[in-house]
Amino acid sequence: MKEQFQHKVTTSFFMWFDNFLLTKGEAFSNKTGEFSYYEDARLDSTYKAYGSPFKTWVTDSSITGANIPTGVFINGNFSGRDDGVVLDFENGRALVSGSDEDLTVTGEFSVKDFNVYITNDTEDDLIVENKYKVNSRLPSASYGAISPYDDVVPAVFISTANSTNEPFAFGGIQNTSVQVKAVILAEDTYQLDGVLSIFMDSVNECITSIPMTGYPITELGDLKDGSYSYTGSEAGYTDNRKFYVDSVTTSKLTDRDRKSLAHEMYVGFIDFDIKQMRLRFT
Repeated sequence: MKEQFQHKVTTSFFMWFDNFLLTKGEAFSNKTGEFSYYEDARLDSTYKAYGSPFKTWVTDSSITGANIPTGVFINGNFSGRDDGVVLDFENGRALVSGSDEDLTVTGEFSVKDFNVYITNDTEDDLIVENKYKVNSRLPSASYGAISPYDDVVPAVFISTANSTNEPFAFGGIQNTSVQVKAVILAEDTYQLDGVLSIFMDSVNECITSIPMTGYPITELGDLKDGSYSYTGSEAGYTDNRKFYVDSVTTSKLTDRDRKSLAHEMYVGFIDFDIKQMRLRFT
């Protein structure tokens, strides 16, 4: 199937949201540490997985102060992509080519304060079911290699709820409105209030329309071109018609409501109305 409007709005919003949170909130921490080997049955025999204590790593080099890794140190020697290392930003790990399982692997990276995920789950499923592992950012947390593939919190879960077309101008131009919902699971009220405040002020922001081919991550979690900058990606699509944030509504669960949950996370909600004037099927 050819890429459709809904694909573009989802990809574009996701990339914008991640950059906006990292930029406006400086919502990341620079880390240095040793990676631990673990078995991963999903990998073929080409790679061995060495995991850090955190995911997801920051990929966006346009974020001031963020440490975007280009490789890791193996037994004290730097090894990068040209040496057979794959950096899995999504799962917070390095995939090292070869069969060695007793290497000393260390590295530097920036970890997001909030992981950002696309989901089709309902709000009730997200906040009631205790199915997420906590990858704590707090100093008192105990650390070991974080397991791959599972969604972990603190996190923001993004979904598109519904869309409508309304006639806007002669010639078939439509005013397309997409309702985007974000559910925030935070470790404390400071984190939660920070995210809600940042995006409350995102009203009237313009979002560059970026196709799915512009998404920078490979199937192994590394960067397609070895580096990625959201502002650089935007510059490649300046001729595309932009989306804009028409309205934003924020809310959160009270402490009384939180007591009925199976976890101790602080929960907030953001409702976006994203619009674009467009011709259908062009």
